[in-house]
Parts: sequence; structure tokens; C-alpha cells
Amino acid sequence: MSKPTKRLVLVGGGHAHLYSLKYADQFVSEGAEVVLVGPDRFHYYSGMGPGMLSRIYRPEQLRFDVQNMVKSRGGRFIQGKAKSVDADNRTLILEDGAKLSYDLISFNIGSQVPAHLIPGAQEEAFLVKPIENLERVRVAILDKIQAGNTKILLIGAGPAGVELTGNILRLVRNHGAQAQVKLASATDRILPNTTHRAARLAEHSLLQRGAQIFPNFIAKSMGAGCAYSQSGDVITYNIVILTIGIVPSDVFTVSGLKTSTDGALLVNDFLHSEAYPEIFGGGDCIAIQGKSLPRIGVYAVRESPILYQNLLARLTAKPLVAFKPQKRYLLILNLGDGTGIFVRRPFAWDGKLAFVLKNFIDTRFVLKFQS
Repeated sequence: MSKPTKRLVLVGGGHAHLYSLKYADQFVSEGAEVVLVGPDRFHYYSGMGPGMLSRIYRPEQLRFDVQNMVKSRGGRFIQGKAKSVDADNRTLILEDGAKLSYDLISFNIGSQVPAHLIPGAQEEAFLVKPIENLERVRVAILDKIQAGNTKILLIGAGPAGVELTGNILRLVRNHGAQAQVKLASATDRILPNTTHRAARLAEHSLLQRGAQIFPNFIAKSMGAGCAYSQSGDVITYNIVILTIGIVPSDVFTVSGLKTSTDGALLVNDFLHSEAYPEIFGGGDCIAIQGKSLPRIGVYAVRESPILYQNLLARLTAKPLVAFKPQKRYLLILNLGDGTGIFVRRPFAWDGKLAFVLKNFIDTRFVLKFQS
């Protein structure tokens, strides 16, 4: 077998790289060496994370063995995290100091919860990302409810905060325990970026099951079991979870690459950097020039086949395909009680059928890349 003439490095095994991993043998057949760099052999599907916390799903039901995916298709896996990239010399630098040269590289390194924005949060709070953290949250909750007087606070009332609140209520109930479950929103309602009807449906479900909702709570600091708002309000807790949104990694800003205002790699419609056309990316870590897209999993999933096609096209000198994001997207929330909320603007409805539909979509997607 002839020696590979080009090296393709995939940084991160997230949703936007799943097609490239599943069909990595196609890159190999074109004479490329395929290398996946990732922090762990498994990648967890975020859409099922809250259900893992409450054990609607077992961890193995929502994770992809990305190490095996790439190795079984002729590539190799390097455990590590990207620190920066020397674009001029086509070299990736890892956090442990190792360097990896490339001819073609693609980033799907996700995002992180900006805990540094709230003094004390880095020491006190569990972060909703990476999804594996939810296993630590589960252990902490089960430990606390044994002793009683459990006060669980979630700061951030977007989709993740709402789903986690509902699934924590399920977890506590399933263990025959009681807990104060509190959800703090920085605005006057939960789910501020979706329809008012969806917010009302979610609020009704959570309140009916015993949750407490604190609107207009903009967290200023936390410590010693107390979260303080900018207006002087205080919420007590013995477990606190941050779901305040996400920001891209600082890999691209420290590398001097062109980024969006929040530090995401700026790419064109073909999902590559204009200045360095051998640098591609997808998912939460990129921003598409001229488009303002929310950082949600649906776009990473839709980018995945386009990213695969374009990486293969770059290796074979064929035309690239533009990514065309849909204007409207489907959102289904798992409320943790066997029901869900279906949202596709301007419509929203709730019930068991919504969860059945979400479960069908999610499990079918995961099985597609687990097999």
C-alpha cells in the first residue's frame, strides 16, 4: 500500500464531524492519512443529555465511540485537546505541547459555559457542558437527597435549563425523595428566545411538579451556598448548575485567525476560512460570515454531511458545496415526565406525543452513527 500523500486532521468528534468519521475510509481511499484528535474516546449526543441525567437513557445509549469509528476505518486517534493552530505552517499545537502537521484540518471543538463571568461559579457550580458532566451532577444529587434538605439551583432558563429542571424533578421523584428545585431566569420568563406559548407550557409543567421559578435573576456572584443577583436577591442552594449559554473556545483567537466577535472561527458558506482555505470547521465553534445562527445542535447536524463532502472535495480537487441553513428549525423539549414541548415557530404544543417524536428522532440519529 502506498504511503498517504496528505494528512487530514479532524479536531473534535462532535456532531459536525460524524459523517466524516463514519466515512473516513473514503478519505483513506483517496490517499489521505486521517487523524482524529479528541479529549476522550466517546462523544455524547447533547439532545439526550437531560434524559441521561434522569435515566430515561443510559449513558451508552447516547454516546459515539469516535475512537473506534476512525480506527476501524483506517485512521488513527490521538487523545488530546487543541491549544492553538499555526496556520502559516499548517501545524496544530495540543495542550500537552505536542505538534501535529496537516494538509487539511477541520475543527468541531464545541463550546463552553462561560463560568468566569460569575465570580465564584468556577469553584461552586457544575457546568452543563461537556455533557459528561451530567453524570457528576447525577451522583451529587443522589448523594445529597440521602441526607435531605436538598436545594438544587439551575441558573439559566433556556432550553437546557428547562429540560434539566424537568429531569431533575424526575430523578428526585424516582428515588422517593424530596428536594427544592429552583430555576433562575435572567429575563422576565423562562425560554426567552422561543415563543411565549412554549414558555407558558414549560412553566406550567415545572410549577405543577413542584419547581420554583425566579424571574429577572441576573447572577452577580455565588459562594457558600448562596447565589446573589445584581438587584440584591439571594437564592440558597447546596447544588448549583450553570446553564447560562455557551461561548466558543479561545483556540482561534489565540491563534490569530479571523473570528467573530465572540471568538468563533469565521468561515464562509463552504465552511472554510477565507484566509486559510485548508482550515474548515462546523458546529458551535464556527460563525458563518454574513449569517447570525443560534448555537444549537440542529445546525451542527445539518453541517455534518456538507463538511464531509467538502473535505473530500478538497482532497480530490472537486467543487465545494455551500451550506444553506434553514430559516426555521424544530425544537422539542424533554420535560422529564414522559411529555415534551414541540416548537416550530410560530407553533407550540405539549404532551406525550411530543416526547415520543423527540425520542424517535434522537434515537434514530444516534443509532445511525453507533452501528
